[in-house]
Order: sequence, then structure tokens, then C-alpha cells
Amino acid sequence: MSPPTNSPPLTDPYHMANPALHLPKASTILRKTLRRKRLQLSKRQRFLAAYQAQRQLSHLCCRALRQKNRKVGLFVDAFGEMPTQPLIDWAYRHGHHVYLPVVRGVNQPLVFVRFIPHRLLSARLARHRLGMRQPATGAYINARELDVIVMPLVAVDAQGNRMGMGGGFYDRTLAKTKQKPLKIGWAYDFQQVTALDSKPWDVKLDAAVLPSQRLIFRRYTTKSSSKSPVKNPLNVVEPPL
Repeated sequence: MSPPTNSPPLTDPYHMANPALHLPKASTILRKTLRRKRLQLSKRQRFLAAYQAQRQLSHLCCRALRQKNRKVGLFVDAFGEMPTQPLIDWAYRHGHHVYLPVVRGVNQPLVFVRFIPHRLLSARLARHRLGMRQPATGAYINARELDVIVMPLVAVDAQGNRMGMGGGFYDRTLAKTKQKPLKIGWAYDFQQVTALDSKPWDVKLDAAVLPSQRLIFRRYTTKSSSKSPVKNPLNVVEPPL
């Protein structure tokens, strides 16, 4: 296939002298690599990781999770993420209300609809053209009305930077939120990386929950009264209860 007419010819001296211009960005390669690794996991491996992460979430000490009747935004796994049924089980067991995201338009922020059923398999969810499952009906609330949001991700680094699927839905949705909702990432252990290339508009996480550990980022800076310190790359522990 010949290059588009508005593209420089492949024999252009500048491009010949700069072969890196023809290579995909490192972030693109990382995203494809980690997405492929997720899809290679068996169903058993995915659920085992999810239940291990659920136990880590239960030990995350913060007021937004300890009190009942909290509005918790979750999501439906559809692209190899850790299954979110364990998250829904956890939320209902602790007396929280579960909300699922709804995509209204490609360039619009997500809205959230309360999810009453306890089981994703038996729930009547619509399939969006982008591939995710979401509620077809229900009253919308915006992200600022949530107390906690657990977010999918492709990668997370030691500063709480999050790499998503590339659509920017969560960055747009959370751009104007500050203290609320609490932003938690949900990821496999291999999705933790040393550093990501972040942009000014990228929304950072407050915490991330992995099967082997829970990572605490910028919001928590006080000492902990817990006997066992939380593992995190910044040597920051959770606030007192």
C-alpha cells in the first residue's frame, strides 16, 4: 500500500536519517504488550487474581470505604481486566451501592447508573459498540456524586499515574473532581511499571489494588496506627482510622 499523498515519501532524506520516526511510541508498545498479556490469562488465573485483590481492598483503610451506604463506581470487565464480580460482591457485603459507567458519546464524560442485581452474568446489560457492557436504562449521576470509583487500567506507576485503553474516558470524567471520589486502580501485578509518560490532563490515582499488595499514592500522607505497614512505592502509609 502506498503512503497517503500528504505524507512525506519514504525516501525523504529527513525520514531516512531518523528511522525512529517510523517506530511506534514506547507507550503504544507498552499498552499493546500488557493488553496482550491480560488476554493470555486463563479464566481461572483471572478470577484467582481478582479474589486476591479483593482481600487487599478489604484492608485498605480509609473513611470512604469503612462507612456503609457509599456510592461506589465500578465497571464491567470486558478486555481481559481482572474480573469485577468480586468487587461487586465486596461492595454489597459492606453495604455499599454499586454504580456502573455508561458511555454517552466518544468525547463526553461517563455517567453512572445504579446496578441493582448482584450478578453480572444474569444482568441485562447492553453492549456498547466499543465493546464494553453497560446499563441500558436508569437514572444517571455524575462522577462527583460518587464516593469511590474503582477504575480499569492497562498500567500504573509508582507516582499513581494511570495508563488506560487510550480513549480518555476516565480523564475527561474526573478532570474536575478533587477530593471526591476516591480514585482506586484495579490491576494485575504485572501491570505495575516503574514510570509512565504522563500528560498535564492525566488524572492520577489515589490508590491501586493488586493481587499481592495495595499501593497508596498522593492523598495519604499521615502516619498509620496499623501494626502492619502498607506496601507502597512511596513509603507512604495509610491514615489513622
